[in-house]
Amino acid sequence: MLASIQNYYERLVLESIQDKLRDRDEEQDADFVADLACLALNGLPARYVRHAVDLWSHLGDADRTAMRQEVETAVESALATMQRRRQARPSEPDEYEPAKTRLPWI
Repeated sequence: MLASIQNYYERLVLESIQDKLRDRDEEQDADFVADLACLALNGLPARYVRHAVDLWSHLGDADRTAMRQEVETAVESALATMQRRRQARPSEPDEYEPAKTRLPWI
């Protein structure tokens, strides 16, 4: 029963992350993307739906545009946070680097 309930913003955030990371030179792993998605989603209100198409069809153009802009802002903020944290972290030798998991869209 509860498996049919989802936060609509999850799909929008993952689409935005995919678009933002697609042309970046640095390697991104699945853990980085998951952390980025969590940070972005924590900055957005929850919008739970049973059927995503139902929500989207009931929203006006202005509401859809506002939601997409909220998502873009949240993902950009999360990406900036992740970059700040990555720069503040001391450099580790490559031999201790965890295995990278390939992203599904790469």
